[in-house]
Amino acid sequence: MTLGLPFITEPDPLVSGEGVLDPLGLSSIGDRLADQILPGLRARMWRVRFVTAIAVAASVCDGLEDEIAADGVTPASIAFEWLLTEAFARGGAPDLVRRTPGIDKARTARQAGLHMSAKTYLKVPSVFGIHGVYKPLARHLGVVDDELRLSENGHALLDVWEREQGVSGFIARAAGGQNGGSLRTALRSAVVDALSKGYADRSNGWQGWSFFLEHLLPSRIGSKEAELLERLLRDLKGETRRELFDLVNAVADDADTSELSTVEQISPRASAELTLRLARIQAYERFCGQVELGFGYLRWLSTQNRDQAISPNAFASIPTVQRTAADLPASKRAVERALETAPAAIAAEFDRLGEYFQGCATAQHLYQCLMRRHADVQKQKPPDGKREWFEHAADEQIMVRIPYRLTTCPEPSAEWPRPYRLNTLRQFSVDLRRAIRG
Repeated sequence: MTLGLPFITEPDPLVSGEGVLDPLGLSSIGDRLADQILPGLRARMWRVRFVTAIAVAASVCDGLEDEIAADGVTPASIAFEWLLTEAFARGGAPDLVRRTPGIDKARTARQAGLHMSAKTYLKVPSVFGIHGVYKPLARHLGVVDDELRLSENGHALLDVWEREQGVSGFIARAAGGQNGGSLRTALRSAVVDALSKGYADRSNGWQGWSFFLEHLLPSRIGSKEAELLERLLRDLKGETRRELFDLVNAVADDADTSELSTVEQISPRASAELTLRLARIQAYERFCGQVELGFGYLRWLSTQNRDQAISPNAFASIPTVQRTAADLPASKRAVERALETAPAAIAAEFDRLGEYFQGCATAQHLYQCLMRRHADVQKQKPPDGKREWFEHAADEQIMVRIPYRLTTCPEPSAEWPRPYRLNTLRQFSVDLRRAIRG
């Protein structure tokens, strides 16, 4: 047996081991509000063509949905991802495969001469892989069902794709020895072998590598394929998604444009219903901004006094904190008014959040509200709770722990920390417009 040296893989997308994300538990309501304006989309999505890739995978893996690889964990859809990302790592120029989930892992495995497998790919591909990221949209658009089987729109998408790509006969119902049918057979055989072995194993000359590069690069959507994807995105079942697609299309597509700026640009042109939904987000983010500014001052003030704990009085002596605490009740009431016509679940969740800041109008009280909220959020994080960001001393004094020190004085943010998927929609629009215009 030959022993190989260990190597360090590229990190997965951030997964909190100590609860480093969302220390005040504000993201859940943000996600619910984002669902109200852009259902089906997620902030991690970037290249809409991966919806087509999922449709191709569903065709290749038809009948294999319940199969699990020899490693005991990998389904056929993820085995397909191994092959796709390895192909991109082998021959895809960085600009052409940018924002491909798992591409860094594939490149690292390739450089190390290792097979793509559960050990060399993403730790949680069902969340961070191509299917993990894009399945919600593929399902919402009617491309695949919950079991990743092709749905009606998936057949329509593949029909357009195979004709435009010159691989007629690829989808199973049309396979009959044509070029597309033989390619699909080759890909399916590779997936079956990967399941059997627990890793992807194809030679340098395998035709599948060139197939992926020629027909599924995220940056090279066919014009007819793009037209169909756009129609699906603009379907009326997406409610305000259609209107937002058109509005975002009409404003600057600068990648650096903040979502706050985008909302400010499109709000004057929005319908009454969309205006209402955007106003809920704006009100919620104003409230969150004040809460997070106060939390930032807790971290910063404690960082400035590394050798001693800080007290509520020290926190309350800061003029910005005093103004923030004084403004917070009005911001809270504004959110409550904005959510009066929102789905009951969203209003109820904000009520639970708002209870922590009920009657909070002084800086000393804000100190206590923030610490209580943070402690409860950390306790509730799975699987068994996480440590707080602060150590506690006598008389309600605290000292920020080293990983969470803040060396710069906090300021009101010009951007929203919670993503509302508008940048995702903008990038979708950019890719589709480029494709349609040729």
